[in-house]
Amino acid sequence: MKKILSFCFLNRVSLFIILILGPFLVLQADAQKKFWVPSDPPQAQYKIDARIDLPNRIVEGEGTVTFRNKTSSPISVVAFDWSISSVRSMQVSVKGKSLNLLNTKKSPPVSSPLLYELPRPLKPGSKIRMDIAFSRGGISRADAQEIKLVSWHPRLWWGGLPNHDDFEVKLNTPAGYALAASGRFNKKTDYYENKGVATFGIYLGKDLKTETREVKGVLITSLFTEAGSECARLCLDTAADVVKFYRDWLGFYPFKFLYIIPGATRPMGGYPFASGIVVIHGQEKFADKPLLHWKWITAHEIGHQYWGEYVMDDDIPSWLWIGLGIYADREYTIFRNLGMDKHIGLMNRYLSGVRKRLDTTIDIPPEQFIRIKFDHNNIVKHGKGFSVISALECVLGKETFERIYKKCLKNYGGKCLRYKEFWRVSEAESGQSLKWFFDQWVRSNKYLSYQITSQESIQEKDKYISAIRVECQGSMQMPVPVKAVFEDGSSEIKYTSRLSKVDDLIFESPSKLKEAILDPDKKFAMIETPLSMTAKELSDLISQLPWQGAGESALNAFKRAESLKLDNTYSWYKLGLTLFDGGYIGESFNAFKKATELNIFGIRHFSTLVWMGHLQDLLGNREEALKYYREALKHDTGRTMQHDQYGMRINRQWIEERLKTPFKWGKR
Repeated sequence: MKKILSFCFLNRVSLFIILILGPFLVLQADAQKKFWVPSDPPQAQYKIDARIDLPNRIVEGEGTVTFRNKTSSPISVVAFDWSISSVRSMQVSVKGKSLNLLNTKKSPPVSSPLLYELPRPLKPGSKIRMDIAFSRGGISRADAQEIKLVSWHPRLWWGGLPNHDDFEVKLNTPAGYALAASGRFNKKTDYYENKGVATFGIYLGKDLKTETREVKGVLITSLFTEAGSECARLCLDTAADVVKFYRDWLGFYPFKFLYIIPGATRPMGGYPFASGIVVIHGQEKFADKPLLHWKWITAHEIGHQYWGEYVMDDDIPSWLWIGLGIYADREYTIFRNLGMDKHIGLMNRYLSGVRKRLDTTIDIPPEQFIRIKFDHNNIVKHGKGFSVISALECVLGKETFERIYKKCLKNYGGKCLRYKEFWRVSEAESGQSLKWFFDQWVRSNKYLSYQITSQESIQEKDKYISAIRVECQGSMQMPVPVKAVFEDGSSEIKYTSRLSKVDDLIFESPSKLKEAILDPDKKFAMIETPLSMTAKELSDLISQLPWQGAGESALNAFKRAESLKLDNTYSWYKLGLTLFDGGYIGESFNAFKKATELNIFGIRHFSTLVWMGHLQDLLGNREEALKYYREALKHDTGRTMQHDQYGMRINRQWIEERLKTPFKWGKR
């Protein structure tokens, strides 16, 4: 009887759990099937035996994918960047048991990402090994001169975040083809191996020759045609020199391998094909470009093995890795005395966009980025991207900037470095706020233009006092270097203040000033002749003027507004107040007068008329002042205009007092 009662009790408890907690348990089970992305995705290990079947245009393989859950939460669903179709297949299993595909549509075609439920949640700190088998058809035809494979195998997908993984890949090389792969070949295992790459690429080139160099533990291999052999050997020798320079300078090279492969027939540059594989275009037309081009583009593409492949970028647009990579090749060209022509040319790409009045703001929403119609890659990503990095080095000094550069390489290898993180590292290393710098260069369309407007040298006893006036004529303000060169061959550099539109730099020397050079090392992207300001740009500038202390800036804006015949009532109203604050009484009156002519209404029209009365009082024209006060009463809205900067409240009571007592201003 006790056993029966116990049984009944347990069943009642079970029933209670099912009835009361059942929906909760179902929700928990559903929650476990949800896919989520770790903020720092785990580094996986891929071991793949792959076969390239050219006659049937298929790449297929099988292997394992292993990773450890580094997060504090269990992982129940994994995603693969792969699709299933008539030419693609995939099977995933754990310990012989096939994983359940969770995608709503399970019959072909099924788009990437493919979601698979694990047999049980992977606990924090635990490791899992999945067996995969796959095939992908539709690769290049059997007689293709080259075969390029990057997304050739299923890979774990973490919400599109770039990630580093380890690879061991065994490949068959079809007869007649030379092979480049994102790993170093291990003769003992017959696998191409690496310890952390962003992409494992495969390149097959028909009837290509190969040559190798090894420097500092890095095996460099060049694949080339007979016609491109002279250029390829120069690039190979340059690559060995570049890798040695980068290793000595930065302390390491990110991979144990580097392949250089041919590209397009025209010599127009290159690109990183995959981790450890770079393309140099136009090698068959070696004579069409000077030696500088070939040496520079080799250094340039190898620089992106650090920035882009080793340290990844997840910004849109992705400009930071380009700028930092170009900085690397600039250091090499300076080291080898190859000149600055290429880098000045890159900055000129950006300046060409400035002259065309293109919006070169870098930090923009993705929706705005996809609507851009001009050559954003060359003008902004390459041109302005490098210009930002070059300017920052000049502002902070080479020693400080190199600390930032090396720290980012150390801390972000195998990770994404976004520009705001780079900004934070820059502030931490320099010890100064750099909001003013990034706001201007990255978050705005402002441009740099400085000019030396006067220079003189006066002898005082046994020395010379030289004065060099430098004026900011663009919309961006920077501490720009100015070099004074004296007749005895000596020189000195001083910087403008980023807070001043006009700087008078004073130099003291034993000999007379010979010449003044703006930005002597050409590290700033500056246009010589400033752009004529548009009405919109001027209105934006006026809106940013401080209500107090605008001074000459307000006066200069007023002069530009007159020449542009500005028709923005708010701009004229604000100019009226900022000019008054600066003591420019006549100009202030004219600005308010312009506002009234543009059909201003409401409380602003009321206060504009009052201010015109104020200004006439200050000019000693009492009868004119009374006329404006009386006119203001006709437009009284019953509201009050407050000017907190002066503790002033303009309303009917204020005007009635002004009718009795003239307006006075103590600051005048």
